[in-house]
Amino acid sequence: MTGLDGILKEPLGGEEIMEAIAMPRNIPRGAREEIASILYREIVLGEDYEIRDARRFIERLGVFYMLFISLKACGDWAKLKSMAGSSHISRIIFLRIALATVLDLLDDPAALGYLLENGLNEDMLPYFEQFRAMLESTLELWHRRVKSERPVSLEAPSPSGLNGVELVEQVERYQEEEGSRQFMGLLARNALLAISESVNEVEGHLASLEVLSLLYPGRGWDHAMLELHRACYASLDKYSKLVELNEDLRKMLDGIGRSEAEPGVRRASPAGHGRSELYSITTSNDLQHMLPVESVKLQDETLKALFFARWIEGKLLTYQLIGKGFADGPRKKRGPMVALVDTSGSMHGAPEVIAKSVVLALVRRMLKEGRDVKVFLFSSVDQYTCIELTGSRRMASEFLDFLSNTFEGGTDFNTALREGLDALKEHEYENADLLFITDGLSAVSDELLLARLEDMKRRNGTRLYTIVVGNDDAGGLSDFSDHVFILACAGAGGFIGPEIAIKLISAKHK
Repeated sequence: MTGLDGILKEPLGGEEIMEAIAMPRNIPRGAREEIASILYREIVLGEDYEIRDARRFIERLGVFYMLFISLKACGDWAKLKSMAGSSHISRIIFLRIALATVLDLLDDPAALGYLLENGLNEDMLPYFEQFRAMLESTLELWHRRVKSERPVSLEAPSPSGLNGVELVEQVERYQEEEGSRQFMGLLARNALLAISESVNEVEGHLASLEVLSLLYPGRGWDHAMLELHRACYASLDKYSKLVELNEDLRKMLDGIGRSEAEPGVRRASPAGHGRSELYSITTSNDLQHMLPVESVKLQDETLKALFFARWIEGKLLTYQLIGKGFADGPRKKRGPMVALVDTSGSMHGAPEVIAKSVVLALVRRMLKEGRDVKVFLFSSVDQYTCIELTGSRRMASEFLDFLSNTFEGGTDFNTALREGLDALKEHEYENADLLFITDGLSAVSDELLLARLEDMKRRNGTRLYTIVVGNDDAGGLSDFSDHVFILACAGAGGFIGPEIAIKLISAKHK
């Protein structure tokens, strides 16, 4: 990236970012959009925005130049970017918070005093006043550009204040002084503290906001989505945290639907995990294969912060090694999933909570990976509800209703298995796996259905996973399931946290 060439416009199309940009300010709209685009590159795209033409950058955006490079020099900036990288919705939320904080600071010179009220000593007052004066000059230049009827030559003198070239020279002189660097460091740290405080307020909601963004693609983080989040947060938060806090549940979900390697002879071939030959130089956070030149930064206090920032961002210069390793045959592409969820009255209580948590985690993972999923909620004979979550049809409201409704009714496995097998006839689901979630208090009595299941396994490689909750026995389900998981609660009320115990009692292949 050189200067401001090639500024992206993608973030300006999102309603959540447009709202922050469109708020009336002293900063002209064009400058707001340019600042938003730069922060978009840093926070959403995860880039290291490099300013190669500092003078041109200052002529365009004035003191934002000093603020931006001071923010990037703080270790907390790298931590913020790392936190934002967890999901798209978190990156958008963090961008909006950071953008609002930066624009607030640049919008009103009087706000500087409020931001610096804790930590500004007398020695820094002259540098504070100089920065505020340059900020006022920046605002004046922006407005002169907007009021001009033709493109403004920023190098032309103006009777009302500094021109662009004079502001560049003033900024360059300002940066040469140690006191100014200390002041800008204090300003950047306080700005990041304000951003972090706002981020902490929404951090606990990110999982549920991500689920909603997956269920309602294209909606973004607008007011309607926030209202929906307020209505659904209680259930989304409870069921999301159950899986997040329990390592056994996460490991189980990692195995569900994972295609096995095709049978074949293992052979030695170039593999990315080999370490016998030097291939090239790359960037990563691999300290073991870091170039010696990077370790030199640890000898200097200023460069040490840069080292840790690049380490967190995975941008340390490292050796890229390859070598001969054993590689399996081609793997099947992970396909869609058909989930059969027991919603009978016997599932009420802890089993219901566990079942909903597993289904929510499964749906979240499938949608993130762009895989289709169909959920059948079954109870008594011929009583079932189908919820389809695909790229073409996303029954989001029905899925949220499932999370908020209470289970009741009888149990009929024949109905569940019949509907699941019928779904596998559809072109979109012919390579799908089946997932049974139940307390096991029933049986499949229809021999024809079992014969159909075995035929699907033989022809399409279909696998049947069974998760049993609230019971210590899978009953007859273990006879035709490829994998059986039993989830047992540890102690009264243990199903709400990491106290759930999970053990694999069968992991057979057919």
